[in-house]
Amino acid sequence: MKLKFYFLSLLFTVVLAPGCAILQKSMQANHRSSGSKSSFSQKDRIAQLEAALTERRQLEQYSRVLPWFENDDEKIEFLQLAGLYERQQWIREIDFFKRPAQQEDQLRELIDSRDIAVGMPEAIVRKSWGEPDAVEVSGHPLYKNYRWKYQKYASTEDGFAMSKKTVYFEGGKVAGWEVQ
Repeated sequence: MKLKFYFLSLLFTVVLAPGCAILQKSMQANHRSSGSKSSFSQKDRIAQLEAALTERRQLEQYSRVLPWFENDDEKIEFLQLAGLYERQQWIREIDFFKRPAQQEDQLRELIDSRDIAVGMPEAIVRKSWGEPDAVEVSGHPLYKNYRWKYQKYASTEDGFAMSKKTVYFEGGKVAGWEVQ
């Protein structure tokens, strides 16, 4: 009987206790990461508010301003307003349509060097890289989730070679790109 008890306590110490510690660490990590859950629920809230835009004019208005929001809080604030008129008033009150020119000034060096950056609105990418050769849309086009493809010949040490670039947009802003 003593041997059985010794064996069971050894089994617990060697096998089960580390498993419990791992489970506890996993639960703690999940608890700590729940802080990032607020951004997830914020994305859910935005999606919910976007889905509530049913009128064509509301969708067009939102599509025009989408690339110029500074953050998700601002999107939510805008989308929670009662209707088209209230949203238009909000746009006027904060001089929202001055943002494209302000951002262009801030990104002038990138534009002049024919470069792009994450968060850059599509209108400024056009000024830097020009019109894309192909545009692929993901979901509803008014939400401005695109993949722009560029192809051109570029000078290399071995002569000219085809350069392919793909820019990914979310909400009308650069989310990333790849060069092939």
